[in-house]
Amino acid sequence: MKKQLGPLDLLFPAPVMLVVSGIGDNANIMTVVWGSIVSGKPPTIGIAVHKNRYSLQLIRENKEFTVNIPSKDIVSQADYCGLVSGNKTNKFMDTGLTAIDGSIVKTPLIKECPYNMECKVTQEVEVGDWILVLGEIVETYLDENKLVQPKRISPDYAQIQPLSYFGNAREYRSIGEKCGEAFSIGKSIKR
Repeated sequence: MKKQLGPLDLLFPAPVMLVVSGIGDNANIMTVVWGSIVSGKPPTIGIAVHKNRYSLQLIRENKEFTVNIPSKDIVSQADYCGLVSGNKTNKFMDTGLTAIDGSIVKTPLIKECPYNMECKVTQEVEVGDWILVLGEIVETYLDENKLVQPKRISPDYAQIQPLSYFGNAREYRSIGEKCGEAFSIGKSIKR
C-alpha cells in the first residue's frame, strides 16, 4: 500500500554542489542541491537559484560560474555556505576553502573539491520563485589521485566520496556501495 504525500519538492539523493560566482575578491560560494546535468551535447548543467540570492546577481553580472563537488571531508564548509549570505561575509575566508584559477572562466574553482566544472551561462528559465540557470560546461577538472581508467576516464567515486543531500530528513550522506554496471546489469532480465 502507498501513502499519498501530496506535492513535494523532494527528490533524493540530491547532489551537493558548491557553486562559485563572482570574480576576485567578490567571489562567493553558494551551496546548491537543486541541480543536474541537463544535456550531453553540449555538456550543460542546470542549477536552481532563488530570485533574491546574491549569487544570482553575480552570475548575471559575469555570465559564468563554477560548480565544485565537495567530498564528505568538507561537509561543515558545504553546509555553512548554504547558511549565510555572501553579501555579508567572505565565505572563502570564513571556511578556509581555497580559490584557484581555472583555464577558461574568471570565476575561481575550489581547490578542496575533487571535481570542478567551469560553466558559461547559456539561458535562464523562471520557475516559480526560482531561476533555473543553464550553464555550458566548458572545462572539467578532477584531482589526479581520484582517477581510475579501466575502460574510460572515470572518477573513483569511492575515493571522492561526494556528498548527497536528503531533503526532508535534512541530512548529508556520502555514496554507498556499487550495485551494478550501467547499461549492462539490466541485460540479465530475460524477455
